[in-house]
Amino acid sequence: MSKRRFTQDQRAAIVSELDAGEMAADVSRRYGVSIRTLYRWRVKCADVKQPAADSWRLRSLEDENQRLKRQFAELTLDYATLRAALIRDVRGDC
Repeated sequence: MSKRRFTQDQRAAIVSELDAGEMAADVSRRYGVSIRTLYRWRVKCADVKQPAADSWRLRSLEDENQRLKRQFAELTLDYATLRAALIRDVRGDC
């Protein structure tokens, strides 16, 4: 198994050069990696950068889900109570 030549920080620096507008062929020649590897690193670095925004969005969706579950439980209880009262009223009148 081959050892990794670049650390994660070094990869991020290389990808930032690529994102700054340098040609992929020039960057790949300078660091001795293939162009395909550069683009693969770019995708992985983008995935690493996303979690801050994604975690905030996930947290807000979880909060909204909990709020909706509480509302659903409350409405279900109200429905069951009203249905039971309606059935008792209907049976009492007959």
